[in-house]
Amino acid sequence: MALRELAWRVTARELESSLEEEKGGGDRPVTYVLSPFGARMNRVLLAGEITPAEPVGREDPPMFWRSRLTDPTGAIAVTAGGFQPRAMAQLRAIDVPRPSLVVGKVHLYHGRDGIAHLSVRAESVRSVGENEERGVLADIVRQTLDRLDLLERIEHDPAATDDQLRGDGVPSPWLRASRAALRRYPTVDRTAFRRELAAAVRRVAGDSGPRASPDPRPTTVRATARPAAPPAPTPPSPAQRADESLFLDLVDQAAEASVDGYADLKDVLQQIAERGVAAERAEATLNRLEEDGVLEEPIVGKLRRS
Repeated sequence: MALRELAWRVTARELESSLEEEKGGGDRPVTYVLSPFGARMNRVLLAGEITPAEPVGREDPPMFWRSRLTDPTGAIAVTAGGFQPRAMAQLRAIDVPRPSLVVGKVHLYHGRDGIAHLSVRAESVRSVGENEERGVLADIVRQTLDRLDLLERIEHDPAATDDQLRGDGVPSPWLRASRAALRRYPTVDRTAFRRELAAAVRRVAGDSGPRASPDPRPTTVRATARPAAPPAPTPPSPAQRADESLFLDLVDQAAEASVDGYADLKDVLQQIAERGVAAERAEATLNRLEEDGVLEEPIVGKLRRS
């Protein structure tokens, strides 16, 4: 089983700019969304104001809810469904726009018109006070600027090796993401993005007026940006593996019978319940399969093999 993905600290503007996907390695590769600014995202942490959620679809009761999180740089859709009961309840409990933190998985979907639609499927939504929101946003801005510095350092000094950069305190995931971003987004305007971050810096400072510089820290990449190591995973039990096999069989059958090649999550949920699998077990099974990169949900309510 793969290690749980770290949550990248990003702004809504960076998410809106992310148009490229990348598969991880191994037998069960995880799908990542690659940003132009050095983030290789499966999970993310956002801070901003979230709106009351609205139901998606015509089911009664609704299986999916959608909200929007707005930070000083932009806005992004946040969703939760039946397999994220805690996050769905948290979204539904928001009755007025309020400062919040969201942790969730990134989904990038390209419509028939070729336009990319990016959203975050929430794992956790927590309302916070303005001071805590600004504190988390400050961490997001610092890490974002550090990643921009790293991109410029690699671009200006292509002879710098990964070992040298790691010795300067650069986390290995940042190196991989930065090199991929330079390769996949060769013409992106990072200077303009730095200017757009000025609004986030003003929010952190509690000042709505202009500031002289959007970059409040030194330009060196600091070791303090290193993410904490995730805990060691616990391998699934034989019973859990049996649940995974059943879940995948049902997804495959539903996808083969559908017109669009996707399995409808509502139908899969109903069928697995008819086979005696409780909702909590089904949710845990789906989460494991997604963490392992076996399944993904590119469209709200639609599943497919990764």
